Formats: sequence, structure tokens, C-alpha cells
Amino acid sequence: MKNITENNRRNFLATTLKGAFVIGAGATIGGSLFNPVAALAQNADAALQAKIAMLGTASLETSKLALTKASNMEVKMFAKFEAAEQEVMGMILKDMGTMVPVPSAEGKALLTKLQSLSGQAFDKAFMQGQVDTHRKLKEAVSALMSSTSDKHVKHVTSLALTTIQEHTERGMMLLGKI
Repeated sequence: MKNITENNRRNFLATTLKGAFVIGAGATIGGSLFNPVAALAQNADAALQAKIAMLGTASLETSKLALTKASNMEVKMFAKFEAAEQEVMGMILKDMGTMVPVPSAEGKALLTKLQSLSGQAFDKAFMQGQVDTHRKLKEAVSALMSSTSDKHVKHVTSLALTTIQEHTERGMMLLGKI
């Protein structure tokens, strides 16, 4: 029952976030046609969205790997929910016109490192990577929230920050258990 409730919650949030981002992006684009200052802000927003997408892609790829390599069931569950969430965020960013890139060099290095590990060493390195990535996501999403005047983007980033904080804390908790 808990998984059904969590999946329904995730589906609801995904649909809500996607709609809000698309509406917000449309309003931002429309506003930029009439206001050059808004166009500059949109470019800054696009750069931050690209950074968020790159971090999310790294999180997604490492989470997919953890689904097969993690030995701790709680780590596997974290990876399952993280992969699902990052897939939705990728769709949202794509709908906003953001290219969903490959992971950064740092993300690729983490993926390579994880591929060479197994057991508890894998679990620990994966969770540390998740905590580090979520901290960077928090910085990037906070910067996006501060840089935009679009109220829809502000609302969605506010919600995203809550989830990012939750994932950071859960990751730290799991690290403490491993």
C-alpha cells in the first residue's frame, strides 16, 4: 500500500511540476519577446536549467547502476525513487527546451568509479555521490529560484528544494548506516 501511495504522490507531483514548469517557461518566453531584460534573465535561467539537467543526468545514471549493483536494500530503494524522479525531471526540462545532456566530467568519473566497486564499498560511494550531487542541485535550484521573476518557476523550484533537502538528509542517514 505504501508503494502505491508513494507512486501516486510521485505521479501527481510529476504532472503538477511539469505543468507549472511549462506554463512558467511559456510566460517567461512570452515576456522576453517584449522585454530585453527578461531575455537576459531567461538566458541565465537556461544556463542554470542546463546545470540542473547535467547534475540530474549524473544522478539518474548512477541510480540506474545502483539498481543492479547495490547490496543494501535501502540503497536500492533510494536508487529506484531517485531514478524515477530524475526521469520525470528530465522530461520537464526537455519540455522547457533544455537539452538533457550527458553527465559532466565529474559525473562520468563517479560513474566509472562506481562501475569498479561492489558490495558495501559501492553502496557507500553511491550514497556519497548522491549526497554531493544533491548539495550541488540545491545550489543550482536555489540560484534559479533567485534569478527568475517568473512566479511559476519560483513555486516549482521551492517544491524541488524541499525534495532535494529530503534526499540529501536521507542520503546522509543511509551513509551513517552503511
